Amino acid sequence: MRISTGQLFDRSIRAVLDNQDNLSNVQQQLSTGKKLLRPSDDPVGSAQVIRLTEEIDLIAQYKKNNNLLTSSIAQEETILSGVTDNIQKARQLMIQAGNGIINVADRKAISIEIGQIRDQIFGAMNSQSANGEYIFAGYQSATPAFSYTAGASGNKYSFEGDEGINDIRISNTFSLAMNNSGQTVFEDVYARLDSQITSSSGVTSASTKITAQNEFDQFHKQNYDPVTPANNEYQISITGANEVTIANVSSGTVVGTQAFTSGTPFDFKGQRFTIEGSVGDTVNYSLEKPVKKNIAETLNDFYISLRDESISDSDYAQAISDALIGVDNSFTSIVDSISGLGSKMNTAQSVLESNLDLEIAHKSARAEIEEVDYAEAVSELSKQEAALQAAQATFAKVTGLSLFDYIS
Repeated sequence: MRISTGQLFDRSIRAVLDNQDNLSNVQQQLSTGKKLLRPSDDPVGSAQVIRLTEEIDLIAQYKKNNNLLTSSIAQEETILSGVTDNIQKARQLMIQAGNGIINVADRKAISIEIGQIRDQIFGAMNSQSANGEYIFAGYQSATPAFSYTAGASGNKYSFEGDEGINDIRISNTFSLAMNNSGQTVFEDVYARLDSQITSSSGVTSASTKITAQNEFDQFHKQNYDPVTPANNEYQISITGANEVTIANVSSGTVVGTQAFTSGTPFDFKGQRFTIEGSVGDTVNYSLEKPVKKNIAETLNDFYISLRDESISDSDYAQAISDALIGVDNSFTSIVDSISGLGSKMNTAQSVLESNLDLEIAHKSARAEIEEVDYAEAVSELSKQEAALQAAQATFAKVTGLSLFDYIS
């Protein structure tokens, strides 16, 4: 085949340029540390690198989310731990207030401490995050979770938020709540369950009081009907000189019989009844509707009782009993919330460790595809330098050949 001088020059120049391009690529690989300089170098590998990079970036965001979550949990746990400490102090003061030797001045002194504890707890219930959001207000985090209305006819400390919970994603498949609603932690706490005598027939006198709260609470929870109030009415009938029968008024079901002596107290399901009457007489009593009362309201009610100089001994004893049950129920609710926070913290830590393992695996896989092998690249650089030098030397010789050199 005949090759023209032009073709010879073109081929030689192309060889030099190709070798320069190859040498330049190797130099870029060494300077950038990347084996893939452009998608065309390895389309499949480039697609894998893009996917792995997206996963790594996503994990980085999950790590930030995890840090936000653990910070939020730690702050809430600190706040609730402080509340439990205050509740325990208040409980000690309530027991002290029940001492029969204290006088009106002592009660007022205790009321001052109870008032201070109440205000501290109320402040904690309206705690704010570093962003200025009210932690326990649910989705209504721009406004205080709880309010105080001095002139309110009912509860003066009211929940103003909602039950909203802000979830945050910490992995591809897992989200956790950043906060607990004040509805769950503080508001959904029941005051002392109770009953009251509603009517009687024939008896001289009848009274009742709760003597075993846990036993009564169990009976109340098992039998209270929130839909049909009539089902909460019970009748005590003196059926014999030494016996009473207790039955549900609505259904007629007998729920118990007790030994009876007129004027002598007898116990039934945590209640102590004292009835003066004879065979055929009856006493009706009703299970009262459960009432929710947050810890601030419980402490405020006790504060008012402590400062009431005209309160009777029986009402004062009842106020102490109500307050003790209220703070115990609040304490249980808050401790349950703290336990839940600890569980969330453990879960967040476990997910973080999994994310870190995934991050290492993804970075290793990306490096395998994308990053240059320096030993191999240096060897290739030497190879391409030699090839370029050979192409340049060949080009010089080829361009030096001409028939004109042989014309004399």
